[in-house]
Amino acid sequence: MYWLLLLIGAGLISIALWPKKEKRAQEYLSQYRFQTQANTTFSLQAINLTSLSDRNVRQRLLQRWDNLQRQLGPYAQVKVLVFSVAVIVVAIVINRTMLRLAFYEVLPVALLLGWWFGYIWMQKRERKHFDEAFPDALNMLTSSISAGESIGRGIMYVGEKLEGEVGQEFKRMGERLKLGESLDDVFRKSCQRFPYPAFHFFVITLRANMQRGGQLKEVMSRLNRQMFEARAIERKKYALTSEARISAKIVCATPFFFLFMLQFLSPENYEFVMFHPEGRPLLYYLLISESVGMSIIWALMNKVK
Repeated sequence: MYWLLLLIGAGLISIALWPKKEKRAQEYLSQYRFQTQANTTFSLQAINLTSLSDRNVRQRLLQRWDNLQRQLGPYAQVKVLVFSVAVIVVAIVINRTMLRLAFYEVLPVALLLGWWFGYIWMQKRERKHFDEAFPDALNMLTSSISAGESIGRGIMYVGEKLEGEVGQEFKRMGERLKLGESLDDVFRKSCQRFPYPAFHFFVITLRANMQRGGQLKEVMSRLNRQMFEARAIERKKYALTSEARISAKIVCATPFFFLFMLQFLSPENYEFVMFHPEGRPLLYYLLISESVGMSIIWALMNKVK
């Protein structure tokens, strides 16, 4: 049981660190940079693609840790410590009532699972806030540009009027531009704060138009319209698949719920399944079949366009 939990924890950590769909945009930028590197110098490029696409493993880990500290806010270390203590307390209760394993075997697995689920929850919450606020920021920036304001003043206007993380990031961008910081440095730091394809595309569009000129008002209007349409399609997709997602969660939780109730309804059978050598194959079958089934359902749900 101990080795099985370790394998499950290692698999969950691998999934958390596995490159997501955003990697496709970064791969595209890298391919474009290598194709144009032979005949195009950096001074002739519209944007420094290297700053948006090329990061080694250490830089990505440091970037994720910095973003996590910003997401946690003040006293980030204290919050992580309190969360870890809560995970340890829950692990002790579950171990005493259900698993009855050595504490040194349960502690590392519980902490790894708790940190992983906490990290995933923080990233999903930030992505949700970004998807909700970024189209509004584009709308405000487009309106400011249409009124004749400059790009820097428009960015400051969005930062002053829009609340949340997106508004604060636009405010920081405007302040850095006021202090005379280069556009490449400002946009690179912002892309590290929001490593999402939509924000990367916004930065590339803005930097290209500021460097080369063009109909910035029309481009921003189209980008704004595309963002609102993408958000509407995403909400429609979640509405159409809500029943299937709830059903999958219920199916996943049902075996574990009955296993938990089994210790009160039939303690003999619970002892046989959890602790008897002949009953352990039933427990392993439950864990493996549930993992395989939910992995298939998760893959099918992510394929929905």
